[in-house]
Amino acid sequence: MIRILLKLVVLGILVLACSKNKETKVSKANHEKEPNDSLFLKSDTYLTKLTELKKFNGVVLLKKGKKTVLRKAYNISSDTLSKLYVNVESQFDLRSVSKLFAKVSVLQLESEDKISRRDTIGKYLPDFPNGGRITIQHLMDNSSGLPREFDTTISNTLELSPDEIVALASKEKLEFEPGSEERYSNIGFQLLYYIIGRINKSSYSLFLKENFFKPLKMKSSGGNFDADLRHLKNYAYGHYVDDEKNIKRIDSFLQDEVRMGNLHSSVDDLAQFLSILSKEDHASLIHDHSISHAGGTKGKRAYIHRNLSQEYSIVFLTNYDEIPFEQLVSDLRSLLEGEGVKMPKAILRKSINLSSLVLKKYEGTYDFVDAGHLLITLKVERDSLFLYQKGQNNGVLYPESEHVFFGDKTSEESIKFVKNESGDYYILMDFQGVQWEGVKVKK
Repeated sequence: MIRILLKLVVLGILVLACSKNKETKVSKANHEKEPNDSLFLKSDTYLTKLTELKKFNGVVLLKKGKKTVLRKAYNISSDTLSKLYVNVESQFDLRSVSKLFAKVSVLQLESEDKISRRDTIGKYLPDFPNGGRITIQHLMDNSSGLPREFDTTISNTLELSPDEIVALASKEKLEFEPGSEERYSNIGFQLLYYIIGRINKSSYSLFLKENFFKPLKMKSSGGNFDADLRHLKNYAYGHYVDDEKNIKRIDSFLQDEVRMGNLHSSVDDLAQFLSILSKEDHASLIHDHSISHAGGTKGKRAYIHRNLSQEYSIVFLTNYDEIPFEQLVSDLRSLLEGEGVKMPKAILRKSINLSSLVLKKYEGTYDFVDAGHLLITLKVERDSLFLYQKGQNNGVLYPESEHVFFGDKTSEESIKFVKNESGDYYILMDFQGVQWEGVKVKK
């Protein structure tokens, strides 16, 4: 098996491996009366099977039109005393879903003539380097040129104040000319959170409380570091699977996290937030007829989606990171759009033999730009392809075909080699259901 520890901006620190499939009980407690229709039955069957395979633990809310199709908690273990156990009222970390709140906040402030997306951030941060070249829109579009994460040598960002975070961001160099391309940037959104709070003469978290949480009666939502956390009574601790395939709980926030934009909520609250989004007021956020956002870090996942043409909503929150994220999103959308999906089932992959001559085509170091310039190196040793990260051997890759490899025969996750127009290979690599592209570094 391959175990690769990575720091990914969208999904935090992830692990490339799924736990072995074992028979488990699925809790059916803590959910509303189940509507007796085919859409409920299909979606519930799908999620139940996924949970039985130890590939989901969390809460799902699906709406079609004004009707709640499904609102239910799914648990790998039936032990209600377990920290992994959740119910429909559980409060989960939102991670990067906070960014959608920021975008909606900017549009609201713009409608009140308090900000313009065309404004440069220098208007709000006068001494910020390149502040006259970066706009609010650039921050919203991930096109500011700012890096995805802070320098990896800085490990105590959790303890820094908002002012200190901005000062830290000011030391980062632009990776490209603002507006010339898009590259996900947590740093850029930290600036956006700060600016929103500054306009409100308070903080980003307090702005959300005053403009969304209170008006929409989102009583289970707030900032993880708010002064008043009395409403946080049903927190879902994050969990991950270790090298021995044991499920481990995360008891505290990681030191390289940041307090600004660090939110929690429930499926009911997020469904309420999705209900206010409209074609008229939020047109700039619509892509493929929908407004959506994903988030995650080690042991935690969040996803919200509203399709404005077919009128359906998806919210799922999990405290477990061994889920096929992109496949789950795709299948839930297909179900709500009346399309068929394949039900989850156990995986048992088989490898083939490839000559060293074929394997040597894939040797080299690959740069995963969108994963914060993660570097992995592939080497042929003992007629097999091995994966290295930071000089450490992380295991062998088994060929399923000439171009597709895997590290765990019980997992659908793959490494696929694709040849570009110039004849060079690049990698498409899966990490717990999310695919990342790696480009070979030129020698």
